[in-house]
Amino acid sequence: MRVHSRYRRRLADTAAGGQEMAVHLLVRRFFCGNDLCASVTFAEQVHGLTSRYGRRSTGLSEALRAVALALGGRPGARLSARLACPASRPALLRLIRALPDPAAGIPRVLGVDDFALRRGHVYGTILVDIETRRPAGMLPERSAESFRAWLDARPGVEIICRDRGGCYAEGATSGAPLAVQVADRWHLLRNLAEAVERAVARHKPCLRDEPAPPAPDRLPAPAAEGPRAQRTRDRHAQVHAALGRGMHLTQISAILHLDRTTVRRYATAASPDELLPDGPVRRGSLLDPHRSYLDQRWGEGCHRPDKLLEEIRERGYCGSARTLRHYTAPLRKASACPAPPAAPAPKKVAAWILTPPGSLTTGDRAALARITGRCGELATTRAQVREFADMLCNRHGHNLPPGPARPKPARSANCAASPPGCAKTGRLSPPGSPCPAAPAPSKATSTASK
Repeated sequence: MRVHSRYRRRLADTAAGGQEMAVHLLVRRFFCGNDLCASVTFAEQVHGLTSRYGRRSTGLSEALRAVALALGGRPGARLSARLACPASRPALLRLIRALPDPAAGIPRVLGVDDFALRRGHVYGTILVDIETRRPAGMLPERSAESFRAWLDARPGVEIICRDRGGCYAEGATSGAPLAVQVADRWHLLRNLAEAVERAVARHKPCLRDEPAPPAPDRLPAPAAEGPRAQRTRDRHAQVHAALGRGMHLTQISAILHLDRTTVRRYATAASPDELLPDGPVRRGSLLDPHRSYLDQRWGEGCHRPDKLLEEIRERGYCGSARTLRHYTAPLRKASACPAPPAAPAPKKVAAWILTPPGSLTTGDRAALARITGRCGELATTRAQVREFADMLCNRHGHNLPPGPARPKPARSANCAASPPGCAKTGRLSPPGSPCPAAPAPSKATSTASK
């Protein structure tokens, strides 16, 4: 090989003594002797030290890759700076992406679920090895044919953990007829939540608490004393206190800055109530002769202003309806009943039913008890839900009788209705089966892949 040229190459290396290290190399560039090769020249590489287009040594790249795999992007970047081999977050992520994909074997327990490439339009399929919790493959579509082809190419799957959709049931039945199909808990609980919400919505009138009995009609309480009445009481107390100390009216007038006649009026009054008017000072009104009649009719339950106006006009009232409305406004406010509390949403009540009783707050538990006390069908639904959830979460499915002997739940609770597609689910193991595929890691993996 003919030497084309030489050039200097600088490589970052692992730190020594807490200091960054750099390796300076003098490398050669050769002519390519292959006439069919598109490259005219190429540079020599030092085995174990350099890589093509790399600016780090092989040892430093391996060390940074280990940091990235252990910590990730930003934490790894902070640690690498402390180790005197700084690397940015994107650089560490590129080192992880450059790793070859691990060889995927044939999973014994396979989880299958869909994920949205474009929600509502395009969906793909993700396949997960349940035992290792690693993705085993991805399919560009959600169909029985693609799933069956994937299973045909990989015989040996013993258990398939899937949702209750029809396409995966058909693909699993035709691609792996000997495999046990398990409905995962995530989709079972989701179907249960949807059924409970429908059942609660059918009994929406039972969710509202009984309104409180209306309070008896009463006239508004007398208005509180204003600042003028309070000032009168304070001055009365000051005048009588000064008189008690032996002061004359002239001295009291000078100290309180009041006229001597005013001081005499306060001194002669035995109590401040004698100085206060019997009621609020107001001008006379055309409605004054009819106030007692209006109070009587209001107490009898007649609260319609038009009806009251018609009656007092027959008694000689010649004022306006606006004056009557101003008079009845405080009466209406005093006798108004508080609005009944709003009924909880069906989704919220369904969440109360699905939540274990020990995890509910005291208020939620009391509200649910009132609702189930008013509606027997929701009480039955709650009992069935708790029984099914206990069987599912604690894996007591082996205690479930076979299909013909299985008791049917009450139809009134609306929980026996199957979601769309359940007729095509094929052969499923019992709910709560003690199979390792009962959880749904495929759902968590498909969510993380988005």
